[in-house]
Amino acid sequence: MKKVTRTVLLLGVLSIMAAGCQKENQIEPGQTTTVATVQTTTYSVDGETFSTTEERTALLERLLALAREGYTVTLLQNNNGVHSTKEQVIFTTTDPNEAAQWADQMYHQGYEVTISYDKKTGVYTCIAVK
Repeated sequence: MKKVTRTVLLLGVLSIMAAGCQKENQIEPGQTTTVATVQTTTYSVDGETFSTTEERTALLERLLALAREGYTVTLLQNNNGVHSTKEQVIFTTTDPNEAAQWADQMYHQGYEVTISYDKKTGVYTCIAVK
């Protein structure tokens, strides 16, 4: 019985010592930390809805590629498709970077943004609805 008690006590002491050796991460006054924020973006491709935590720039590049393939893509707001005023803004461009920037800007302003691409003219049509 003494051996069991000693073994248990020894394991307990070793556990406490191991915990005491762990490095503490303390934030000093004036020191800043970076916190990563993960945002979920909901979008649809030809009416089929998806959600992702993918970085927005990469997502927009992927959605523009789908638009070039003939799909209609929409960045959805999380208001279940209910629009109170139906304000609509239309933007057209041949530059995919301009289309992505405009779509991201309008999305951050609370608009749902639909992007389509005309293969014949090479024009992206972006429609923002609020």
